[in-house]
Amino acid sequence: ILVYPPSGPGALNIMGSDLNRLRPHEFLNDTLIEFGLKLWLADLKEQNPGLAEQIHVFSSFFYKKLNNKK
Repeated sequence: ILVYPPSGPGALNIMGSDLNRLRPHEFLNDTLIEFGLKLWLADLKEQNPGLAEQIHVFSSFFYKKLNNKK
């Protein structure tokens, strides 16, 4: 349904099943939380570029992979 950001690395694919998570009494999933953080960071880059340059939004899947001990 939506790819954000539309170009560049780290794009998220928002699917219909993700949108269903926005209904009342549903829980947000990792994709929606990451989307919200990236949207917030994009807004922050316009408001306060210096601060935004100090922040990186990691995917929750990155942490799972980092924490996976083989």
